[in-house]
Amino acid sequence: MALLALVACQPIGGDGLWWQMSRGRAVWQGQLQPSASLLALESGREADWLGGLPLYAVYQVLGSSGGMLCRIALCAVAVLWLWKSWRGRRWASPLHLILVGLTAIALSSSLGLQPVFYDLLGVAVLPLWLLHRLAAPRPRESAEEPAADESTPAPAPPALSSRITLVAVGLGFVLWSNLATGIALGALLCLVGILEAWRRQTLSRTSAVMLVTAIVLGGSCNPRGVFAWIDSLQTLLPFLQNPAYVLAGTTWGSMLQNDWGWQEFYFLVLTAAWISDLFVNRTANNQAATNQAASVGDLLAFAIVQWFAWAALQNLPLAMLWMTANLVSRWRQPSVWPTATRLAVPTIVLLAAGWGSGLWGGFGWGIEQRQDYRLLRNGLQQTHPHGTAFADQTRSAAMLAWLLPDLPAPLADQPPMQLQDIPLRAVRRGRLERHHQLLSDLKRNRLMRYWRTDGSAGGYWLTFAERNTTLLCVSNTNFELIRGLEETAWKPLSLDSPVLPFAIAGDEAYVQQLIQILQNQETIEHRYWQYEPARSSGSEFDRDRLGLTMQPVTAEAIWEQAEVFRAMDLHYAALRVLVVGRERFPNDPALQDAFGQCQRELADQERIDAGAASWFRFLAAAAATSPEQRVPQDLPVPQAPPLQNLQTEGTSNAWQGPEPPPSRAVEIPAAAEPLRVLVDAYLEGGAPAMLEAGSRLAYDDAPPEVLYGCLCAAIESGQYELADQLLVRLRTHTLTSPLRELVPAREIEYRPERFN
Repeated sequence: MALLALVACQPIGGDGLWWQMSRGRAVWQGQLQPSASLLALESGREADWLGGLPLYAVYQVLGSSGGMLCRIALCAVAVLWLWKSWRGRRWASPLHLILVGLTAIALSSSLGLQPVFYDLLGVAVLPLWLLHRLAAPRPRESAEEPAADESTPAPAPPALSSRITLVAVGLGFVLWSNLATGIALGALLCLVGILEAWRRQTLSRTSAVMLVTAIVLGGSCNPRGVFAWIDSLQTLLPFLQNPAYVLAGTTWGSMLQNDWGWQEFYFLVLTAAWISDLFVNRTANNQAATNQAASVGDLLAFAIVQWFAWAALQNLPLAMLWMTANLVSRWRQPSVWPTATRLAVPTIVLLAAGWGSGLWGGFGWGIEQRQDYRLLRNGLQQTHPHGTAFADQTRSAAMLAWLLPDLPAPLADQPPMQLQDIPLRAVRRGRLERHHQLLSDLKRNRLMRYWRTDGSAGGYWLTFAERNTTLLCVSNTNFELIRGLEETAWKPLSLDSPVLPFAIAGDEAYVQQLIQILQNQETIEHRYWQYEPARSSGSEFDRDRLGLTMQPVTAEAIWEQAEVFRAMDLHYAALRVLVVGRERFPNDPALQDAFGQCQRELADQERIDAGAASWFRFLAAAAATSPEQRVPQDLPVPQAPPLQNLQTEGTSNAWQGPEPPPSRAVEIPAAAEPLRVLVDAYLEGGAPAMLEAGSRLAYDDAPPEVLYGCLCAAIESGQYELADQLLVRLRTHTLTSPLRELVPAREIEYRPERFN
């Protein structure tokens, strides 16, 4: 029960959350084709047109708490069912509790009023309920129970019961087809049950035909009619309309095209448990003739859900829930375990699984922080969006679709903004490959027309011109695209939003915000600015909802912000973010790697500017590669150093590439020996720690390489007065390459007014 409460108290999420809310709002306002009204590239009707209406209605009435209350109500029903079975001591055992608990953990992210939840409900209820209604009389459970007369045929279901079954199945598929797109899988599972009942002669041919007709007609009672079945298959099996290479790495790709996590491994465990129960752990009752026949139908249904799960990762929750429900319905042996064991074993297993799956870390109330649209709205409040917008991912498009009605109106004679497409719909309509090609052209800045190897025309400029594209929405995790846009005329309208908007430089509808962001970039990169994680404000996106404690910041969120800055060539800003992140999460490998990447890119930039990197950046990049590559304290005086004399000789043998050699192979000149201490301090605590360690040195007697390293640290930490002092001391030395070129380059960075 405690675990189900933990499952219930998980913030509402999902990349399609705001898209379903937008569709529900469109239906609420009278639109019969919600997707077509929201997307410029969408036309025609959709079967699951009501899929977002329940979520939007609950949100309008109860706010974000409405979705959480629905999760709690769902888990409360599960708790009552388990408690009833437990108190009745009929069949509930530790295995049942473990199975239900693990599945609840795996499906936690899908338990919301979104189409995937309706698919889960349909797959779990309709096929099993129909199988129960059509099941033959169970064999006797004990020797005292009188055996049925084998010469007497099994009684047929009453006429009223048959009519109720027929109507219930038809209405069930009517609701399902209008709310979600998984009816094809549900119909196949129901068809297996019908064929099995007909084969066992517990269902007449006429009744079987009537049930199949009810399923077909029920699934066709929607705006798409009979084409809803085709839409369902294309949604469940995206490879039918999209090439495999564009599906790889997404939830629409197969399991073999994706990395595996907790859910995938639990799916394999469930599969092994199902097969073991079918072929190994048969009880005496399961060896009876009727259950032998039932296992044939189960095996066919099992093969169907396995095929759908392996074909597309998005079908994994449906397969896991069906296997769990099927196992629970067949494990009907009374529990003989002691009460203490029945409680202790599931508790230990489920608490460990909840911890290992990260469920404890997500405990809270409201809406997932990754779905916070407020910063995106702030970035567009001073603009006048018009034309169409291109979004890279489902979350990006969903947020913009939700915000569009509340954004400022376009300028005179400009059309209102409309979203072009969303990958969630593009994959259903076979448009995902074209979407993928546009993203590829943007990443590589392929502006003008060219011909691809398949004969199609490439280049994004003509396509965007035809669509009147004035806005791009990019997820803050799409670092490759953000980096690619740096070389184009597309400039950001926000720096810290989960979805980053980009507009063409010079567009009068966005010019004020573009100027503001340029000033912000200058501030965080070359002025005194320190990164501070956001505190809780008690909003619907804060898990504590009270605003009394600091919003728990994760290492992943800090890493994402640093990577965004690094992709925008804001390396000093990225390092300031990483200083905070490495202080809070000192052992996080992603933050350590990002710090090393920043050092390597800064050293590489020095090589481009001056032909060689400074010893400070070189050692920092080499040492940050891995802890084993730190400069050792007992490094002997080099016999043949790369630089014979830092003050008189060039640096032809200095590091010339982005990949540094191991630090143990690095021989530094005696003049740069103090850099070892400073680099270690820099790696431990960032630029402030390095300057604190450097303050104990006598700057007047320090060699130029040491002074230059301290200058870089002063600029990075925003201490420009100290940077001026170090610059004065550097000018007292006769600088040689690369310092001769690097020192003016650093001065231009933090004192550009001196060169105007």
